[in-house]
Amino acid sequence: MTPDEYHIALSESTTPLIIGVAGDSGSGKTTFTNLIRVILGPSVVGTITLDDYHRYDREERAEKRITPLHPDANRFDRLASDLADLRSGKVISKPVYNHETGTFDPEVRFAPRNIIIIEGLHPLFNEELRSLIDISIYVDPDDDVKFAWKLRRDVGDRGYRREEVLAEIEERKPDFEKYIAFQRKYADIIIRIEESSCALPDDSSLYRVSLLQAIPVGCVPAVPFTLDLARILPCADGPFSIGSGEVMLDDRRLSSLTLDGYLPFGFARSLEESIEEQTTICALPFFPGRTITPTNVVALLIAWRIICRRCSLTEEPF
Repeated sequence: MTPDEYHIALSESTTPLIIGVAGDSGSGKTTFTNLIRVILGPSVVGTITLDDYHRYDREERAEKRITPLHPDANRFDRLASDLADLRSGKVISKPVYNHETGTFDPEVRFAPRNIIIIEGLHPLFNEELRSLIDISIYVDPDDDVKFAWKLRRDVGDRGYRREEVLAEIEERKPDFEKYIAFQRKYADIIIRIEESSCALPDDSSLYRVSLLQAIPVGCVPAVPFTLDLARILPCADGPFSIGSGEVMLDDRRLSSLTLDGYLPFGFARSLEESIEEQTTICALPFFPGRTITPTNVVALLIAWRIICRRCSLTEEPF
């Protein structure tokens, strides 16, 4: 594979590669979506948040006593139609939901990109939507992690009161179990996020992250992970752990790679160099310092899988 093949594949492509990122509100979907977008190259990646496809504004939902997680509160028919148009190369007029006002802004023009990431509550909700998605991801944090994130986002970024957010969490639980959680069984990739066992007591930014996937039917191009014993043996970069294996989840046998702690920079350098060779995007400099987090590495691995799929490096999707 030459360094130009990624860009040749993009320039010759007539159909966007559509990535669906599903999960509960405040689960970390946007964090991974943004990281993947940066790694692959913002100029070739377009993103759509499915909040834009709410059927009702905030006041109407309150009057109807319905949460955004309920299917009736969303326009899946409009979403499917727009995705089909984007796949065929058409420009769409996309709705825009404003989280600050809780209302809808004027629609905007959205042109197809080489790679389109849709992220939200319901990208895998029904067969029609799933058939329009090429690679599907489900972000699955532990409840304690998810609720802490949701409080931080909705209180700090969206202006809600803490009491409102806590009440909303309780109100949404039944709808999450009924309308969101089941989508995990349809995902090609599951990202599990748990509290870190390596983080210092005052470090709330580090998590143990597991990448779960169906057992590959093809092969990823050989890319070594490198560990420098001269730094590991004296624990120069701090404690970390790496584990792999197989797990049963949702009646599926999945491969599992689990990372925790601040990982040595060189661990992912070979993978980053491979991505840089194909995309000309230098990913790791976006992650400052000589160590990187499990979140960074998992984002790199997912980006590499997307690149392999985009360039048809394997005979079968893996």
